[in-house]
Amino acid sequence: MSQILNPTKLLTDLSSSNASGILQVASDRVRWNIYLEQGQIKCAGNSVQQLMVTLDHHLRALGFQHAAAAAKSIPASSAEQQEEKLNWLEGGRIIPSINWLVLREHLNRSQTLDVFNSLSKEAIETFLWLKEGEYKWIKNTTDLPQHTLAARVSFQNLDLSPLLQTMQQRIKGWQNFNAAILSPYQCPYLANSQSLTESSPPILLKIAKFLKGLSFRQLALILNQDELKIAQLLHPYIKSGEITIREPPKPFDLLPHIPSKGTTKATARSEKLKVACIDDSPTILDEMQRFLANDIYEITKIEDPLKAAPILLRLKPDLILMDISMPNINGYKLCSFFRGSASLKTVPIIMVSGRTGFIDKTRAKMVGATDYLTKPFSKTELLTVVNKHLNMTEAIM
Repeated sequence: MSQILNPTKLLTDLSSSNASGILQVASDRVRWNIYLEQGQIKCAGNSVQQLMVTLDHHLRALGFQHAAAAAKSIPASSAEQQEEKLNWLEGGRIIPSINWLVLREHLNRSQTLDVFNSLSKEAIETFLWLKEGEYKWIKNTTDLPQHTLAARVSFQNLDLSPLLQTMQQRIKGWQNFNAAILSPYQCPYLANSQSLTESSPPILLKIAKFLKGLSFRQLALILNQDELKIAQLLHPYIKSGEITIREPPKPFDLLPHIPSKGTTKATARSEKLKVACIDDSPTILDEMQRFLANDIYEITKIEDPLKAAPILLRLKPDLILMDISMPNINGYKLCSFFRGSASLKTVPIIMVSGRTGFIDKTRAKMVGATDYLTKPFSKTELLTVVNKHLNMTEAIM
């Protein structure tokens, strides 16, 4: 059964006790295996890392361009995936591919160790984002799966304390953008690339051709910049709406989001944030409730827009999500009515619509809408706009 996790404390406790064994963690559809030897990390991996694109990224990030180029020639039989959800330490594509590169001298032993360490650090970083899951500690077992030894590398243990310190600093860095960016695996897109002119911001002109499906991590590699630096450069344009953020590609969408910074407004007030969802489609209402289902939000679904006003006046919501095209009364009229109410005039109202035109968005703004979300929307897109207007990091900034 899933439980609340404090990954940093869990690893720190194991380290301080000089423990040796395997920490196995499962959350949603992702699994982590973390091998510790006398309180230090021997190696770590997660089940998302079994893709070849992961190996390519680490080879290039480490400057092993020759090995990355050679990896494209690996026969399918050498890199075949044994089971879709296997941890890279247990099987999948990465280990056979590294073995192939080592045996053909595209990687030496020192470089191979660097690759394994880089994969381990990435796995630990994503593990630290977890907020809940299931874990099992298998003590006094440090033997790695047999096939990992075929790479003929003696694993060098990673000192846990400085590693955690570095990664906590990185998490804090990402949390500065938490209202807009939830993961370095997300992909920024130009909202309207045709609107770029010679007078557009230089950074947008420079990277416009890359904002077509590449994640923050991939952009950082191409531009030879740290991921956080890329996020910092793009953040103002994300806030202004010139850049939109999309879900990470599969299977990276399975990884947890970076945790919110410190205490949320809801936690500080010891109560849930009230979100009212108004839409004549039960399917959309159910989807909103599913995407926002956690211990922060209290969702009120309203299918009949004519019944919305008395419900909201009694509820006093913290935020309203509202469709435009509804029977009897549309979202524009309803929004205008709410803005005339003393108790609702300052509540953030996000219009949710399949209409994408400039006129629709302008009209929504004219009647008092705070923001505009286009259908169909992803979980990340919904959470981003909701967190943005509920100032989820406000209490500790």
